[in-house]
Amino acid sequence: ASVTCGQSTHAYAMSKHAVVGLMKSLCVDLGQHGIRVNCISPGAMATPFLTNLMGIEKNTVEKLICASAVLKEAVPRAEDVAEAAVYLASEESKFVNGLNLLVDGGYSTTNQSLSMVLRNLMSSSQAL
Repeated sequence: ASVTCGQSTHAYAMSKHAVVGLMKSLCVDLGQHGIRVNCISPGAMATPFLTNLMGIEKNTVEKLICASAVLKEAVPRAEDVAEAAVYLASEESKFVNGLNLLVDGGYSTTNQSLSMVLRNLMSSSQAL
């Protein structure tokens, strides 16, 4: 929601943009003290929160996410976000500052077909 538009409420999108804006501002203010500030924007993942929100089992949510994914043959997991955080906290990223690291398999680079897949799923289930 901090990169793409039209898939969430205005308040949700605003909150994500605020986080990215704050990160950028802090990276400038704190960089002069050698403090790096970055953030991570994960894509959809079949977390307990999302599966409960959707009222669908984890395997089904993963199939929906993978059906709309740009990067095929990879199922996004919370561990992927954790590994991105480890990278940003490591010495390997010592010159990375002001980055909004997208852990979304390239989802934000193209059209957002997940909405279409979900609409089709919901309309077909309502027709029953």
